[in-house]
Amino acid sequence: MVNVAIFASGNGSNAENIANYFSDNNNISITLIVSNKSDAYVHERAKKLRIPSVSFNKIEFADGIK
Repeated sequence: MVNVAIFASGNGSNAENIANYFSDNNNISITLIVSNKSDAYVHERAKKLRIPSVSFNKIEFADGIK
């Protein structure tokens, strides 16, 4: 099993399409959606897809926080 994280920063339609594409694949699992925007709609899509999502800002990323 390959675990895949999707990086998104906006609406999340591409992330949703990717997750749906692999939803019936037994070899690939979308396990996380990551965004640099905490208010991006992609987090709502992730909830609907039952995929955990996290966000970080530039400082957290640079400092290795989270």
